[in-house]
Amino acid sequence: MNRFYDSLSGQERASVQDVALTYGRTVKRDYRRLLSAKVASTSPYYVGLSSDRRSFTHVTKRMVLVADTMLLSDHGVGAVHELGEYADTYHTEGNLDVGQPSQTIRSTWRYGMVTGDLVELGQWLLDAEPLLRSGLVWYGPVFTEGSVGTEWTLRGEQEMNSQAGPLPSFSDRSIDFVVEHGRAVDLASAKPLASRVVRPILEIDLPFIDGLSLSDFAQVTSEEFDSYRQYRDFMRSRLLELDDALEAVDSQVALERVALSMRDELNVATVEMSSAARSRALNRSGAVLGTTSAVLAAVRPEALQGALAFSATMAAGATGLWPTIQAFADIKPKRTHGKWHYVWVLQKKGAR
Repeated sequence: MNRFYDSLSGQERASVQDVALTYGRTVKRDYRRLLSAKVASTSPYYVGLSSDRRSFTHVTKRMVLVADTMLLSDHGVGAVHELGEYADTYHTEGNLDVGQPSQTIRSTWRYGMVTGDLVELGQWLLDAEPLLRSGLVWYGPVFTEGSVGTEWTLRGEQEMNSQAGPLPSFSDRSIDFVVEHGRAVDLASAKPLASRVVRPILEIDLPFIDGLSLSDFAQVTSEEFDSYRQYRDFMRSRLLELDDALEAVDSQVALERVALSMRDELNVATVEMSSAARSRALNRSGAVLGTTSAVLAAVRPEALQGALAFSATMAAGATGLWPTIQAFADIKPKRTHGKWHYVWVLQKKGAR
């Protein structure tokens, strides 16, 4: 991310569309390295399941206290914007007995990024620059590709630069992140209900600094990064404890013990953030302490992954995550296994 922002010229920064396109090219080249570096670290990605461009700021402001790195993405809905081309070379073994020589075949591929609004994306990337530089958040593009000389299609649906409908499922790459890291964030109006595949753990008002533009918020947050880090480290350790608590003989008592420690720590964070919001420097800029109602829920991985793969419209927020998870669980065998995944469920509107 630092290399991307450092490489932007003044002319590119003046065009938010160029910022978005340059970002897509940069991430495409480094995608594998971004994945492997995160796997080697101890901090997981938190995937925004129902986020769209209008909710990026909403989610980012509310999650920096408890999430490690927020991964936000489109859901494969929008126009395909061409980013460039690359060459691919492969060899075929011949068979001289039948007069078939070996061949070297060179193909040229073009690739693009699917997004609903290139201008909004570019502006968000500029406003959130300090957050991306510090690793608190990043944008995962939805890429598509096709060979040069053939009709460009988005998984067989629409031509290049046309409006594309939803992909057959929520971004496959985003599902991979959920499977790998087991952390997610969902914006919802309904709370998750307890069932054999869902265990609500904690309900609390999450504090955040409100009243600032995204660019000001990003600057303040990056400057106070060390103070956020201790709470995020604490939260990470408690989520690891939850794996054992959920499988304990008296799991409800074990869960309540962990939830109580999380609630106490977040209450301390609320007091500190309230004092910060009242400080002269922040108060002059219009900062206030905001809170958002949040539920932390544990979800069986096969139910969450199955629900995500089941419906693209659900991922875009049309149906809702929790009814889809329950419907998926109802039609599947009762036996469940594997480590739990954890989802922070945020209400769509916050209070001051």
